[in-house]
Amino acid sequence: MVFRLLILIGLLLLAREEAKAQAGLPIYTNDLVNGFQDWSWGTHNLSNTNPIYSGTYSISASFVAWEALEFHCPDLATTGYSNLTFWANGGTNGGQILWVSAQLDNTNSLPFYTTSVFPTNSWKQFTIPLTTFGAANQSNLVDFIFKLTSSGRTNTFYLDDIQLSPQPAPAVVHINVNASQVVRTVDARWFGINADIWDGDFDTPQTIAKLTEMGTLALRWPGGSASDQYHWSTDATGKGTNAYVWPTSEANFIHVATNLNAQVITTVNYGTGSTNEAAAWVAYVNGSTTNTLALGTDQFGTNWQTVGYWASLRAAAPLAKDDGKNFLRISRTTPIGFKYWEIGNECYGTWETDSNTVPHDPYTYATRVQNYFALMKTVDASIKIGVDVTPGEDTYSNNPNHYAVNPFTGQPHYGWTPVMFSTLKTLGVTPDFGSHHSYAPGDCDPALLQFAEGVDGWASDAANLTQMLTNYLGGTGSNVELCVTENNTGSSGKQLTSLVNGIYAADSLANLMKTPFNSFLWWDLRNGPGTNGDMDPTIYGWRLYGDLGVLNGLTKGYPAFYVPKLLQYFARPGDRVLKATSDYSLLSAYAVRRASGAVTLLVLHKDPTTNFLAQISISGFIPTSAATLISYGMPQDNAADTGIGSQDLLQTNFNGASTTFNYTFAPYSASLFTFNPSAPVLTILPTTQQSPRQIVFQLQGQSSVQYIIQSSTNLTTWISVATNTLTGSTLNFTNPVSSSRTACYWRALWSP
Repeated sequence: MVFRLLILIGLLLLAREEAKAQAGLPIYTNDLVNGFQDWSWGTHNLSNTNPIYSGTYSISASFVAWEALEFHCPDLATTGYSNLTFWANGGTNGGQILWVSAQLDNTNSLPFYTTSVFPTNSWKQFTIPLTTFGAANQSNLVDFIFKLTSSGRTNTFYLDDIQLSPQPAPAVVHINVNASQVVRTVDARWFGINADIWDGDFDTPQTIAKLTEMGTLALRWPGGSASDQYHWSTDATGKGTNAYVWPTSEANFIHVATNLNAQVITTVNYGTGSTNEAAAWVAYVNGSTTNTLALGTDQFGTNWQTVGYWASLRAAAPLAKDDGKNFLRISRTTPIGFKYWEIGNECYGTWETDSNTVPHDPYTYATRVQNYFALMKTVDASIKIGVDVTPGEDTYSNNPNHYAVNPFTGQPHYGWTPVMFSTLKTLGVTPDFGSHHSYAPGDCDPALLQFAEGVDGWASDAANLTQMLTNYLGGTGSNVELCVTENNTGSSGKQLTSLVNGIYAADSLANLMKTPFNSFLWWDLRNGPGTNGDMDPTIYGWRLYGDLGVLNGLTKGYPAFYVPKLLQYFARPGDRVLKATSDYSLLSAYAVRRASGAVTLLVLHKDPTTNFLAQISISGFIPTSAATLISYGMPQDNAADTGIGSQDLLQTNFNGASTTFNYTFAPYSASLFTFNPSAPVLTILPTTQQSPRQIVFQLQGQSSVQYIIQSSTNLTTWISVATNTLTGSTLNFTNPVSSSRTACYWRALWSP
């Protein structure tokens, strides 16, 4: 007798909406906005008070022929925009004629548009299709130029309300998920965040609870640029009477990290520290109390004792009378086992503290890295040591005395990464990982939400760094992991605390998951609010302050806390990233095959005004009709402002899932579907295939899904008899038949 567990699949078709336009992109309102910068030449004023078309100010330009207004931005994708529009006033005499053009970051040869004459003492709107000067559907627009020609008059003219007008959104966006096409496996280090020595609230139950709530699996420490000034054994920056003791110590960090069971990346002090100090740090964290290896005296005259000295300090209980080292006595004999160690933070950057004779020099860095490697790995050979990397063969060319020759082109390059890698190769040192930092262009919401999958995004960085590993480390370069240890938005203003930055955080990680990068650590947990950045109303958000942290105070979360919190339900270590596509750049889609066999679909809506209707198609997987939907967006963010409603993730049930179904996504939102596999079918094969006293069953299900076979004699109590993960769509198995006449029933269930 066969018992089948069947779940009917329903199809929900939502009413189609008429296509609406996405939001436009202002360039000049009362000032340059959305990250545009003034690169003009000629006498001009961006705060002219008369005449104005709207608002408070306009632009005045008192040019001679061939001088120009030039407004520059980071690489901007123009997909979704149709026209450049602006208002012009010719002033007292009028008659000016301009060439208007755009520029991409890889060409100067785009055509220009010649305006008609500007009117006298009145305003006229100009609408120029982006196709006119070859700027439509480009991924890397960097300039708009308004150049006065000699064909008209050269007296003062005025511009106002410059913007890109939007194209209509598509009537239906098509999202496709291929559950059979695996991109790569999910790494635990993707779910990480930076922690800091200045965070006095770090070692608290509330912080552990918030990190757990966010699904944190990795931590980096002790805190960005402070790492190159931090002396872990005194918990201080500086020494002696100039020392500043920080509120959070290594022991505090260990307490939180071990409670989370998090993987840890520790950044040792390159700027003002020594190899001996770094090795002693490894000894304190990972060493044995019986290890007598001497760590030597460093260049500052400090004797760093032995491995056992530091391990014994860790193992000891605090003394009744503190000798200044009680903060390191944590009564832990067993080594902590922190695996990942990074030499310095952004050592290529002139903003970093670097007391070496030649600061910020890749050759000096590589030479010292050799010594760090030797001593730190002598303490614990199992640790992984990383170096600072940055894309571009000529990026951060800080020392003209050292260069590296690209073996394939024969060209010399003075950039940080080529010189550092080639020097390490000469020294016989292969790093275990490269530590990369990326901060997206800030203060322009559309540019930020394009960045992660744009021309300068993770795929580009990974390809560039992988090529340099091959070019400058050779065959051993394939053994070097690529890790992202800092990411955020390069803003100091309100964008950091806005919903847009939360959506960017999710978009950034989701795009990184399709690349070779094996870690993703957001910057950072707590940083502190500030009001010095851009607060322009063209930037979305109600918080009139910026903050690089995800928490404000002890427990208050920004959107950059809540949206990443959602991602723990999207993927966990060991899951598999799937191929997912969307045919509209403002509705991005990402998918994962969970270890349980379920499929998750993350959809990020990147426009502030328009609902988008999407048709979602899934191949290689058949879902049940009942799906779980977790979302975060404007309602939750607004609730944090008004205090009305919930600001946390919203979980609902969606009963219209199928291999093809429609769904309407709300503006500025993150939506996560979890699709369970359709129910399996258990059949008995024909009797001609049976042996005496045996029954051959066939389990019909889906590949990569785990099923449990259960039996029962009463349809009430069920006993599991087999667990199988299908590699195809069917599996046959034989079950013996009892000689008794007792009825027996079998069923198959999905095992989540």
